[in-house]
Amino acid sequence: MKHITLLITFFFLAHCNSNDEQTQPVNETKESLPAHFFTTERPSDVKDLAEVKMSAKTGDEVTFLARIGGRKQGTFVPSLSMMIVADPSLLSCELMADDDHCDTPEDYCCEDPDALTHGLGTIRFMKNETDAFPFSVEGEGGMEVLKYVVINGTVNNINENGLFIVDAETVWVGGAPVYGSNRAGSGE
Repeated sequence: MKHITLLITFFFLAHCNSNDEQTQPVNETKESLPAHFFTTERPSDVKDLAEVKMSAKTGDEVTFLARIGGRKQGTFVPSLSMMIVADPSLLSCELMADDDHCDTPEDYCCEDPDALTHGLGTIRFMKNETDAFPFSVEGEGGMEVLKYVVINGTVNNINENGLFIVDAETVWVGGAPVYGSNRAGSGE
């Protein structure tokens, strides 16, 4: 009987140890954008997004100032290295009053819909010619909702319905403006 009890005890201990090994957390390495996408030197004499968008064509190299944001959900795409940016002339809700009258100022909900159509763009960070990196870029290089960015890249697609997709080559990340100082954080 002692031998059976000993075997059962051994079996349970071995089984518990194997469960412990299976439940140990796996250290996942978070993918991030290569450093070459970011610059600490802000390009000078940069036009705003809407001005550049008016005359840009597919294949053009462009450089423009914008703010991260423009949509309530999806400013940063969770599974792809893409984000929405807005022209600096568009006012996000936190710039319209000094109280917090809007829970999601990054969606520009008080702006005219036509102005949004003409003042938004999509920025992609490409792993190769056809594929964006398969992760969100939120937080990368300091990129956060409502911060200013200067984007340098190539126009991938543009149309008269407001579509404007730019494949980024370099990004300068600034700060966020505050009520009463719309261009604070833009580096101008």
